[in-house]
Amino acid sequence: MTVTERYALAEMFRQFARQEFRGVSPRYEYLSELLAERPDLSGPLLAAAPGQRRAILYFAAVQYLLRTTAAGHPLGAYLPTLGGSRDLDDGLGTALTDLATGYRAELTELCATRTTQTNEARRAAGLRTGFGRAAGYAQGRPLHLVELGTSAGLLLIADRYACRYVGPDGRTETYGPAGAAEELTMTVRLRGPGWPAPAAAELTVADRVGIDLSPIDAADPAATDWLRACIWPEQTERLTRLEAALAEVARVRPRLVAGDMVRTLPALLAEVDPGAVPVVFASMALTYLDRADRRRLTAVLAEVGATRDLTVVLSEASAAGAELFLDGRPTAAAPPGVIGAALLTVVSWRGGRADVEVLGRTDGHGSWLEWNPARYAYAPPPA
Repeated sequence: MTVTERYALAEMFRQFARQEFRGVSPRYEYLSELLAERPDLSGPLLAAAPGQRRAILYFAAVQYLLRTTAAGHPLGAYLPTLGGSRDLDDGLGTALTDLATGYRAELTELCATRTTQTNEARRAAGLRTGFGRAAGYAQGRPLHLVELGTSAGLLLIADRYACRYVGPDGRTETYGPAGAAEELTMTVRLRGPGWPAPAAAELTVADRVGIDLSPIDAADPAATDWLRACIWPEQTERLTRLEAALAEVARVRPRLVAGDMVRTLPALLAEVDPGAVPVVFASMALTYLDRADRRRLTAVLAEVGATRDLTVVLSEASAAGAELFLDGRPTAAAPPGVIGAALLTVVSWRGGRADVEVLGRTDGHGSWLEWNPARYAYAPPPA
């Protein structure tokens, strides 16, 4: 490991500790601060692709080992998602050091072959507002959902979840299928006075397909262990929600296609029935594309939008979402680069003309939504 690599790993873990995990995951915050001081322990991350060298991939690999080959290791006693109940103490750092040292080869293999797949069903509540916009533009035509970075397809069935919106004044509205189980009801708290009215729209989905480099079969417990490992240790309610959503996906069996999202997309869009409106969407997935692939993606979408109606719904950081269509301009909803936040962005082509709307801001796990819609002229950066 070079000096530059050590510094980069230390700074990355320090940033995650203080800007992502603080106030959300005390255990990951503690361990990230430790790894910032001991970057040698996080060396396995160097086997990952540059865009994947993030704390969340390293910790997912750790949790996966604790669920599989390292089951029973003392570190598991600290992680509630693994049934652990031990409070934070100095033994947590000691346990991680022991695991990272004793299972270094296994950690390296996981970092080299896996990607972050934080498939959080609660994001559906934010996406539903964008799908509601799409339904309004479709004027009675059904939607054909195409997800980029689908993982196990939990968000491909967003229309099958009930979505509950709780305002700061206590107003509560639930949209979607009546009688949904509580585990399949995605609750989001609203910030500010705005109300996401498009979420109330009726959604008619003609078909659904997802693209992922490594799609996960929701009915395969061994494969879905990786998704369980991606959940932060204190967030046991997310684990409960994941299990319920996986069971629902296993019933619906949406089509999942293995492939590069940019290169696979044109063929899938060509299959969409002329009577349906394609809705391409992504949630915290485009952030893993490099600049060139993001440009290629916007070119593909523009080419399709020039010939048929198309809506794109993105829940992504500004640089990986809104700015792809706004030539890098900051938006009124949130400044670019806000750690842990995403902009809900809708780009719609109707009659060959495109416009852009930033609906608001949400967090990466979909727990809150700041509704603040603003429209912009479509202005993608030059190729």
